[in-house]
Formats: sequence, structure tokens, C-alpha cells
Amino acid sequence: MAVMTAGAAVVEALRAEGVDYMFGICGSTTNNILTELHGRSDLKFIDTRHEQNAALMAHGYARASAKPAVCLTTSGPATINLLSGIALAYKGRAPVVVIAGDVSTDHLDRDGNQSFDLVSLFKPVTFMARHVHKTERVIEAIHDAFRTAMSGKRGPVMLNIPRDLLDHTTIDYAPAAPGAYRATAQRTRGDDGAVREAAALLAAAERPVLMAGSGVIDSEATAEAVKLAEALGMALVPAYGHNDTVPNSHPLYVGIPGGRGAPEAAEAIHRADVLLALGSRLSQSSTGWDNGIINPATRIVQIDIDAAEVGRNFPVKVGIVGDAKAVALQLLEALPGGERRTNTAWRTEIAALKEKRQARLRKESELTGDPMMPQRVFPELRKVMPRDCMVTIDAGTCPGLAYDRLDFESPRTLHNYFGHGALGMGLPVGIGTKIGRPDRPALVLHGDGGFLYAATEINTAVRHRIPHVTVVLNNSCHGSEKAQQMRQWKERYVGVDLENPRFDKLGEVLGARGFYVTRPDEIADAVKTAFAHDGPAVVEIPVAQHFPPRAATPGKSKGGH
Repeated sequence: MAVMTAGAAVVEALRAEGVDYMFGICGSTTNNILTELHGRSDLKFIDTRHEQNAALMAHGYARASAKPAVCLTTSGPATINLLSGIALAYKGRAPVVVIAGDVSTDHLDRDGNQSFDLVSLFKPVTFMARHVHKTERVIEAIHDAFRTAMSGKRGPVMLNIPRDLLDHTTIDYAPAAPGAYRATAQRTRGDDGAVREAAALLAAAERPVLMAGSGVIDSEATAEAVKLAEALGMALVPAYGHNDTVPNSHPLYVGIPGGRGAPEAAEAIHRADVLLALGSRLSQSSTGWDNGIINPATRIVQIDIDAAEVGRNFPVKVGIVGDAKAVALQLLEALPGGERRTNTAWRTEIAALKEKRQARLRKESELTGDPMMPQRVFPELRKVMPRDCMVTIDAGTCPGLAYDRLDFESPRTLHNYFGHGALGMGLPVGIGTKIGRPDRPALVLHGDGGFLYAATEINTAVRHRIPHVTVVLNNSCHGSEKAQQMRQWKERYVGVDLENPRFDKLGEVLGARGFYVTRPDEIADAVKTAFAHDGPAVVEIPVAQHFPPRAATPGKSKGGH
């Protein structure tokens, strides 16, 4: 045991967890922690221009690195500003620990300055939100927070600590390794009987499909998912927004389902006689929550670490609660006689669907127009994107085209809004991914509407020397909403058309390198040069306003979802 200030004890507890960065903005109630970083290099504070973006950067860091992230904010509105970003961590299973400095204990429950019931505000978007009442229990609360954030289905937690518990106080504290207060290695196996039943069902399937969800990423089960697919001749179809669960170059890979996905992938799922949902919730984005994509006759084997998700959206033939990697290994061991199926007819169908998709995408290289069609951007990006490039896709029509048009080969290289839908999340999340994995290049895809939500964080990237490339597809409107007003409200446009600055020039004002591209044949060179720049870069590409129909849904006569 050593006597140290309470703020120093918090820092040491975070370092024991391997925390390298905290994200936030300085404030009077947390200076007791922040000032303990003075002169240290093992824990760095990334001061952002807005607290919401601090939460979004923490999300990107946690998802890219597989490590917990920490937000540090001061009382009242500063912590409230985190809410939307923490909601993304909640939807996206990101272990983000919020340490919120509150007003002094004497000022609580008296409607004082910057005094709010922060715990109640955060409860709906965290796995745990707790008020700390005594200095002596601050470290205990931090241990509880990391235990909750890093266990099972990972997610955000929040600790609310009044400033007087940390100001000018000392405690006896000896840092403990995480293994002393939480399980650091969790590979929950599935029920053996259920695994045998699932293995027999999959082995007998004629048209099996493996849908790989976020649980495959969280449990590092990509190799096992691929082995299962190869063993049984299963079509590989990632859940929507999780393209990076399996190598997209694999011969069994078809594409992703969903409104901005590949109709060929939806067709494969609809044709399946057995669907293995590995670490997938069978979410609304992937399935529409109806039988338009998943055929009512399809028998479903669903595996998830969270028992509440199994059978939640579709009835299952076999439901297994467990870690995706552990259960996938069990399934491989349980295949009857180590069975490996040729499945020639289904493999031929998979190859045909794969080629159908590729032919559709190749035709987009022939699109013409001034300004260029947004689809023309993606074949040019594919020419210069490094194999391990991390891509963050913001909400919006133009960046959303990337889901069906970019390729991913490595886990934790695709980052998005995970069903949260927060416009403007792209830039701060993308910066966070680069902090989390500095060895990988980082690319952010924005529309013009989303970019201005958080463009000031370019300044954060400049100040902290965080190189990344932001591509802004500028169609001068909120595309999704304008398409809706066009189709459903007879072109009665209100609040959807935008007048923008030159985004490349804005990037330069904020300290980044700026590029302005008007022709498809200029894109590859500009992006390649931007990647080579030792700092942030903004590439603006004016594109046409184009509102394509949603991807076709096999089980419906028209429309999509």
C-alpha cells in the first residue's frame, strides 16, 4: 500500500487496466485527476473540441484496438454532451468507461449550478451507471466499471464522482492487475447437446448460409467462421455493417444484406435451408425483421453470448448461448465423422451470385456525368486503399454506398454507426480508430451534411498529430431525407438542401492538407497522396444528387427496407 492523492490513485487504476488514452475536455471537477498526468507519457489526454466527439473517439479507439477506452468530463452540460456518443458505444458494444466529475456532495439535490441527475440520464445507454459516495470506494467503483464493461457483451459504463471526493484527499492504494478483480479471458462454451444438434443440422443442409455478426469480431472468431464455411460449403454473408467479419476475397463470400447491401446476399439468405447466425442478433438492418430476406422455411441456428438475443427476432431451430469462437470450435469438433461436404450445386450457386454482384459493380465504372455519380468514387478508392485500411462510414446516402462497394480483409477495419444512426459520427470515430491502431491507415467517408457536424475535430487531429484521410462526398444536400421528401411528399423540399464551404479549404484552415477532386481519374492520385501525408487530410469530391432505390428484397414484390 502507498499513500497517494485520490486523483493519482484513479490514474494508477487506469494504467493497471492498460489504458493509454483518455478522451474529453478539461474541467474544474476533474482537474484533480487530469493534473496527475503532468509530466507523464504513459497515459495521454486527447482533448477534443466537443464532449460528444470525445465519446465517439473513445468508441473508435475501443472498437479498433479491442481495449477499453476512457472518457473524462466535468460536471453538468459537459457530461450531458457525451450522451449521444455513449449511446453509439451502447449500440456498438464498445467498452467505454465514463468518469464524470460532479459538483460537490454538499451541492447535490439543491438545484445548484451545473447540478443534474447524471446517473439517471446515463442509465438507458450504459450497462452500469453509478454514483460514488465515498473516497474510499472510488477504486472499488473503477474495478466494478471495468468488470462490467469488459464482460460478456461488452459496452459502456458510467461513474459519477463528486469533486470533493477527489480534491485534496489521499488514500492508501496498491494497484492490482485486472485478473485480481475480473475474469480477463472468457470463452463461454455452448451446451454440448445443443452443439451436437446444430452440427447434425448443418451437416445435412443442402444450401447452408453463415451470417457472421459482431460477436465474431468481439471473440476473434474469423478463422473459425471461415473453417466452418469451408467444411460445409456455406455461403459467407456478414451481418449488415460487419463486412470485416470474414475476408471479402474468399470464394464463399457473397456480400452483405440490407437496404444498402447486396441484393445477391439477400438472395443467398432467402435460398438457405439452414442459416447459422454466428454472433449475430439477426438485426433489423440485416433482415428487416420479416420474412422478406429470411425465408419462413429456413431453419435457424443462432449463437450469441447474450441469452436475451437468442430467438429474439426470429424463431430458432437450435439456440446456443456462448462465445462465438468457442462454440464455432465445438461445432467443428462435433461434425459427424469430421464431415467435410463438397456441396457442389450450392457452391456453383454461390459462385454465380458472387459473379452477378461483381458484374453489377463493374458496370458502375462506366457511369458518366458532371458532377460525377457517387458510385464512381468507390472503384477508384479500391485502387489505392491499403489492404488493412480502417474505414469509418458516416451515416448518409453517399457514404452508405460503401457497404456494397468496398472490400475488407481483416477484422476491426470497418467502423460505422451500428444501428445508432448518428450523423457526423464518422470523423471522430475515424480519428479514434487511428489512435487505437496507429499501425493501420485510417479513412473516413462522409457526406457533406455529416462532415460539418464534427469538422472542428480536424483541429484535434492536427494538434495531436493523428494522420488520417477524410473523403467528403459533397452532393449539397441531406440525401436520405431529400430522397424521402421526393418520393413520399411530392418534392416538397424543406431543410434538405445545403450551401457548403469548400471543405478542402476548411480542412486547410484547421491545419490539414486539402484536396479538391472533380474527375474520377483524379481520385486515386489524390487519395494516395493524402495517405502519404504525415497528418490529417481532407479530400472533397463533388458528386451528383442520386437517390437509388433500396436493394431488392427476395421475398417481396417491390421495395426494400
